Amino acid sequence: MRDKPYLFEKFPGLENKIPWLKLGDFPTPVVRLERLGQTLKISGLYCKRDDLSHPEYGGNKIRKLEFLLADARRFSRQSVLTLGAWGSNHVLATTVMAGRLGIKPLAVLIPQPAQEYARQNLLTNYALGCELNYAPGTLSLPLQLARVYFRHWLKGERPYLIWAGGSSPLGTLGYVEAGLEIAGQIEQGVMPEPDYIFCAVGSSGTFVGLVLGLKLAGRKTRVLGVRVFDKSMANSFIALRLARACLKLLRKHDPSIPALNLTATDFPVLHDYAGSRYAVFTKAGMEALRLAKDLEGLKLDGTYTGKTFSAIIRMSVRGELQDKVVLFLNSYNSRPIDKLVKTYPDWKELPAEFHHCFMEKIPEPEE
Repeated sequence: MRDKPYLFEKFPGLENKIPWLKLGDFPTPVVRLERLGQTLKISGLYCKRDDLSHPEYGGNKIRKLEFLLADARRFSRQSVLTLGAWGSNHVLATTVMAGRLGIKPLAVLIPQPAQEYARQNLLTNYALGCELNYAPGTLSLPLQLARVYFRHWLKGERPYLIWAGGSSPLGTLGYVEAGLEIAGQIEQGVMPEPDYIFCAVGSSGTFVGLVLGLKLAGRKTRVLGVRVFDKSMANSFIALRLARACLKLLRKHDPSIPALNLTATDFPVLHDYAGSRYAVFTKAGMEALRLAKDLEGLKLDGTYTGKTFSAIIRMSVRGELQDKVVLFLNSYNSRPIDKLVKTYPDWKELPAEFHHCFMEKIPEPEE
C-alpha cells in the first residue's frame, strides 16, 4: 500500500505544499473481466476497482477527501459543510470519513427522485451524526448554505466548505492521482494501455482528474465520460473549466508541471445514457447492472455505474470496441453500508423536511 501519492513522487515540488492525508487503500486493483469481455466481444475488458478504495466505505469520493479533509485539518476546522442530493453518496462518504477524523459533518440537501439506496444513505448520515439541512431546490441552495455556514460560524465553529461531489480544483487532485496510478499499473504490466476508460460524469471531478493524470503521465488513453447528471452541469465545457483551474493550482505550487494545452475535445462526454433525470434508473442501466453482477460479481448502481456500463454495452453491440482495450472505472461503493451503524433510526425521527423522501413512490426504470 502507498505511503504517499504518486502525485508527490512524480512532482516532488508539490509535497508539503498540497495538503494530503491517507484515508484509503491504494492502489486499487485492476481486474480483467473475462466473461463480460467474451459476452460483449471486447478483446481486453478490465475494471478499476475503486469500489474497494476503503475497507468501510469505498467508491470514488475517498480519493478526493484525502486532499479536502487534509485541507480542513490544516485550517483546524471542527466541522465540514457539504451539499448534494438527499441520497448523495458523496455526502455519506464525507460523513463517514470526517467522523473518523473527529470532524463534525454538516450537509445541505436538495430533492432527487426516491430510491432505496438514497433512503439508506439518508438514514445512515443521520445515524452517524450528520446535521441534515433541507433546501427545496437549486435556487434556494446558496441561501441555505449561507444560513448553515454562518449559524455555525457565530458559534465559533467556522465550517470548511466542500463543494458537491468534492469536485473543486483541490478535490479533483484525487483523480489526477488515480490517473497517475493507472499509468503506473500499465508500466508494471498489470494491464495493457487502455484505448478507452469509461467513467460516470456527475460533478465532473473524477472525469477531469483522470484526463489530467493520464496526460501528465504521457499516456494516450482516451477517457470517455458518461453523463448521469443534468446536461447544463455535466458537459465538456464545464469539465474544461475545472481542468484548467486544477492545472493552475498544480502549477502554482510547482511551475515545472507542464502547461498542458487543454481544449473541450479532451473531455468527450456521452449524453445518451443518462435518462430523463438524475437518479431515475434506466432499463439499459439496470440490465448492465445485472449482467455485471451475474458474470463478474461486480456491484454497480442504477444512478452512476450502471448507466456508465450500459454505454460500454451499447458501443460493443455497435462494434465500436472490438479489438480495443477498455477499462471501466467502478466508482461505486461495494462495501455493506449497514455495517456502518449498529441500529438504524426510524425515518420519522429525521427532520420533518425529509419525511417525504420515504413517502414518495420510487419511479420505474425508464427506456
